[in-house]
Amino acid sequence: MIQSPSTDFLIRLKNGSLAGRKTITAPGSKFAIAMATLIKKHGYIADFTVADDLNKTITVTFAYNNNIPVLNDVQLFSKPGRRMYEKSFSLPWGKSKNSLIIISTSAGVMSQRQAKAKGIGGEIIAEIY
Repeated sequence: MIQSPSTDFLIRLKNGSLAGRKTITAPGSKFAIAMATLIKKHGYIADFTVADDLNKTITVTFAYNNNIPVLNDVQLFSKPGRRMYEKSFSLPWGKSKNSLIIISTSAGVMSQRQAKAKGIGGEIIAEIY
């Protein structure tokens, strides 16, 4: 039984990338689709599709640069037992300038830079680099 579908989706991305897979499949949800859209926009995955079956299965195709996966690691901040919330002025910066920090806000799922520009805080989900 999956405790947190969003955490499961991110861990499947991390494990698939580290294993050198071309694609992975994961159970879908609106939140996972929103995260996949954001991750694709920032270039960490090449593409994703959502199957119209009962579970809305997401199939993700990884992006590679000279046979090296673009997505190197995922660090989870919020977990089912510990949620991390921050205001817009205290959102963390990533390990590198190209890292993506996923924030769940009242205006939807967005990157840390977008949330800071809009002045919106929220739950810090994960960092992808």
